Amino acid sequence: MGKSAVEVVRSVYAAWNREDLPGPEGLLDADIEYVNPPDAVEPGTRRGLEAFARAVAKTLEGWETWQMELEHAESEGDDVAVVVSYRARGRASGLEVVGRESALWTVRGGRVARYAWFHGEDDARRAMRERAGP
Repeated sequence: MGKSAVEVVRSVYAAWNREDLPGPEGLLDADIEYVNPPDAVEPGTRRGLEAFARAVAKTLEGWETWQMELEHAESEGDDVAVVVSYRARGRASGLEVVGRESALWTVRGGRVARYAWFHGEDDARRAMRERAGP
């Protein structure tokens, strides 16, 4: 039996924390979408595993360390909304930052088909409810 959608998402975060980027090969769909929020430095959607890998690398290039802890996960259908806390240290500045954000993952057939991250803690849950409809 394959992993649940939440287990797939937990596995990706575990890989990222080991600096296994862009994530476990068998858990990322070749046509994966990476969605940055409208207020991100580089907003918009990237498609395909190569674009996903570039986006993950670009996000982390300014940081010497970046660790994420999955605090909460809830799923509805193929979607998994998570709240994560992060701790990072700037590569050039050495400045440490901590914060929380959320992400909405879509897992189909045991592979991540879509990853959308948000600045706000409740944004992913709200997006999951909107995708589910009335």
